[in-house]
Amino acid sequence: MRLTTLSVGGLRTNCYILAPDSSDDCAVIDPGADPQQVIVAVQSAGLIVRLILCTHGHADHTGGVATLQEAAGGRFYLHSSDVAYSLDPPDWLEMALEGFVPPPGPDAELQGIRGLLLGDEEIEFIHTPGHTPGSTCFRVDDMVFTGDTLFRESIGRYDLPGGDGPQELESIHRLLLTLDDSTRVYPGHGPATTIGHEKLNNPFLRQ
Repeated sequence: MRLTTLSVGGLRTNCYILAPDSSDDCAVIDPGADPQQVIVAVQSAGLIVRLILCTHGHADHTGGVATLQEAAGGRFYLHSSDVAYSLDPPDWLEMALEGFVPPPGPDAELQGIRGLLLGDEEIEFIHTPGHTPGSTCFRVDDMVFTGDTLFRESIGRYDLPGGDGPQELESIHRLLLTLDDSTRVYPGHGPATTIGHEKLNNPFLRQ
């Protein structure tokens, strides 16, 4: 599996381009801003966008979807609980994202779907509410893309509308920390980590 990481927008959101070794198809995860940068990266690699996956509906994770989809295609997936957040972002967040374009409605909603194939690889969807009601992680091989649910030695904020701290911690403990310790964690902001590292070092996850 080939992975490209881009840091986009004023909030330095991690946008991931994921492509199986056996195919030119790719999934773009969280194209939150700077869509031209994402388009150039896809085209330079000779890839075809099949899936656009957003971990949640905040503008810094969805702001490049419309332009990317118009230029490169791909079906857009977002949990239905977060559609309203994606279409009506708070003013402060929109101001932080120069050139923000509201995303289209999703082509399909994530709830009720356990995963999708990308080439011959399966991307598993893990609903992890807490940061937002619809927050969803994407797992493939030994990698999990956690959006703003789990960071290196931190967790996502839950003081924004729809956030729920106890629910977020429950999602992390029940659905993420039960993954193999060697699972690589690719968050929505900041450096990558592993499940094992977070079990030992994340102060927010200590009982």
